[in-house]
Amino acid sequence: MSDEQKDEQAVNEQGIQPTHTNGNGNAARSKRIDTDIEKVSADPNFLAQYMEKDESLEALKEHRTVPRFKIIQPTTEEELKNTFGVGSAIVRPGDTLVCKNSANTNMEAYESFDFVPLFFFVEWAKWRDLKGTGDMVLERSFDPTSDVAVRSKNADTRKELYPGHENLQDNEKCYFQYVEHLRFLGTIYGEHPLTGTPVTLSFERGEWGQGKNFISAVSLRRQQVVIDKESGETVSKQVPLWAQVWRMKTVYHSPDALRKWYGFAFESAPESKIKESEAQVMYGLHKEFKELFDASRLIVQDDEQMSPDDAAVKETGDF
Repeated sequence: MSDEQKDEQAVNEQGIQPTHTNGNGNAARSKRIDTDIEKVSADPNFLAQYMEKDESLEALKEHRTVPRFKIIQPTTEEELKNTFGVGSAIVRPGDTLVCKNSANTNMEAYESFDFVPLFFFVEWAKWRDLKGTGDMVLERSFDPTSDVAVRSKNADTRKELYPGHENLQDNEKCYFQYVEHLRFLGTIYGEHPLTGTPVTLSFERGEWGQGKNFISAVSLRRQQVVIDKESGETVSKQVPLWAQVWRMKTVYHSPDALRKWYGFAFESAPESKIKESEAQVMYGLHKEFKELFDASRLIVQDDEQMSPDDAAVKETGDF
């Protein structure tokens, strides 16, 4: 019996397709036909059945820390100044460039960016002195009646000398500082590489007054809403915080010879409201951040250096 006849007999008797070999003794692949493999279409919605009751991300909500904008000051560490340029805004941690100051002609970058504020809250914090050691933020509170908050609101109590430093030289003394932070948690928006990035716009110390100005501007934004389709009657209503779009850029502040720093300026973006197709997502993010705040799970990743003080800022050659 020939080899071919033996192969056919094996198929007939056992229902098994034999493996053929070539002249070199290597196994040759048998010819595949359409019925060998059952074709299954990919289901892009295959995770839906798991998402319904998934709890794998629940533990992460206990540790929701949001990055924040940082503006490079003349007193900022040299590495950041050399990398991004004085007056530039970055997202920290991560140190990613958001925009440069318009006076910086030595680099190619956006000079402004659009921002959607999704949630606003006030936080009070006790900061250690830069000359000290350990954690920069020693205590946080969302309670306006807390000791930290009360001290922050009073110019006479927001600065506290370290115990035992009473007899030190002035340049050796360390002070705790009690600071009120006006925080807008939002997202970079529009045509920008970082679009969709959640980040906190925080106003404190020398920038606190600008924060109050931004609060006023946000509160005053209104639009006409039709309340009677037949008559066309309209009424003016406030635009929700999470639907507003603002254009941000960095500017140089110099109210007098001793106070100089870079901060944020704002104006209405050319498209001052989000798109209709984005409303559900933005509102959902607003609710998510509010729930985290209500549960005291929302933490802003503060930088070791706050905004410049509203008192003297050290003179440097960059001013």
